[in-house]
Amino acid sequence: MPETQPPLAQRLETIRGTLLTLDEPAAIAFFSLENFDVLLKTTISLCPDCLVHVPAIVFTNQKRVWMRKLCEKHGAVTCLMENDEKFYHLSNKDRWGRKFASDKVMVFPAFNGGCCGEGNGCVEENENFADQSANKSCTILVEVTNACNLSCAVCYSDARGDRKMPLAVFKEYISRLIERRKVLDSVQLTGGEAALHPEFWEMVAFLHAQREVKKIYLPTNGIIFANPEIAARCLPFRDKLMVLLQFDGKTVQTSHAMRNANTTQIRDTVIENFSQHGIHMQLTMTITQGVNDHEIGWVVEKGLRHSHIKVVALQPVTYSGRYNLGQNPTERMTLSDCVKAVATQIHQRTSIDDFKPIPCSHPNCGWITLFVQRLGLTANIARHIDLESAMNRVSNRTLLNSTELRSVIGSEPKNLIHQIGAWAGRKLIRSTDVFAIAIKPFMDKFNYDQDRISACCHHLLDTKGNATSFCEYNARLRPLDSWESFPFLKQQAETLAAPTR
Repeated sequence: MPETQPPLAQRLETIRGTLLTLDEPAAIAFFSLENFDVLLKTTISLCPDCLVHVPAIVFTNQKRVWMRKLCEKHGAVTCLMENDEKFYHLSNKDRWGRKFASDKVMVFPAFNGGCCGEGNGCVEENENFADQSANKSCTILVEVTNACNLSCAVCYSDARGDRKMPLAVFKEYISRLIERRKVLDSVQLTGGEAALHPEFWEMVAFLHAQREVKKIYLPTNGIIFANPEIAARCLPFRDKLMVLLQFDGKTVQTSHAMRNANTTQIRDTVIENFSQHGIHMQLTMTITQGVNDHEIGWVVEKGLRHSHIKVVALQPVTYSGRYNLGQNPTERMTLSDCVKAVATQIHQRTSIDDFKPIPCSHPNCGWITLFVQRLGLTANIARHIDLESAMNRVSNRTLLNSTELRSVIGSEPKNLIHQIGAWAGRKLIRSTDVFAIAIKPFMDKFNYDQDRISACCHHLLDTKGNATSFCEYNARLRPLDSWESFPFLKQQAETLAAPTR
């Protein structure tokens, strides 16, 4: 960004002021909108060419949701937001423009646990990113190295560096977060490949020792943890730990397309290694339209077959970082495509209606469905939950104990069979029995929406320890955040070896 530009908050408020003056006819004229069915809202987005904040309007056309934005330098551009309008919602938290479709507004309770008290932030000086200090941090990602032992075609961080975050700096950043936020629901040690860091295990041990850190997530491509001795080193941390394994589909062809390597055998070995120790896992599937979307059901079924796998996370690709499989802002995977793929590919285990927005940051930021696996049976329990009536009990919560989980089962009034199932659920379900399918559609420079950024709960620490919105960091901040002040990663070449291609 040019140094002569005013601070971010001032730039955003200037655009907001313009948008708030536009009623529907004025908005149509302002954006030269011609082909649309229903106006949904105005908001602030990014110009995909220069990454400057620009005014935008969101609307439906032929049952799909679109965004049109105007850049003074590069003109107008239209981008796809959602392939099925039924899955797109406005939020009561939306504030950067005007809402035109009141029937699409979903009300999420505000988070009142910000580090400076109810609804307040604590930014010490004007920063060039949206303040997240008053938001819930459902997860904090800490990139401890920018090095990786793969060169994935879909890497959002374009990890290809040779630097590491010093252990002392890592501890300082986490301690500072704990001091401000009191409780950290989860911390992800990531990269690059975090396990390449020579002090990786010291970092895991430090997090495990912090009472305020409730969960430790370890995203990995699996290469290092295919070694059973290394996987076994996770055992002392099992009570807090979940391993997030990249798992993009069934075939070698898919692995090559997504990861530029064949990791299929490695993944199965990693699953078996952690199964032996009862360490919980998540399979994380990055999905590209026309490449692996037909393998979504196979991945979910793979997760359901293993008792220690608790989550399958589906992530439609984001056009950030290294993504080089063809960027088309008008034809891409969206949240609804993932929901429909699951419903049609896992043999009648669930339906479209069983997926619900996660009641935390924004209704377009994540959807989920839940199963219970116990006594040899697998049953969907999300269909027994009425999200609206349960909202205040589960909002801004990422970790529910058994009692809390049972309290929301049966809140959806249905027929006698469903009522009996709900009663059984309230009596029998334990939090450890739950298997989740979570869909997380991250944003990039094309579908960027400042309303979602300002409500974000998925935070990434920059190299100075600031908690930023994950989507904002990857869409516009990462190129400005240098690792050059950090020392070089000194790692043996044999550890960095990639699998056979």
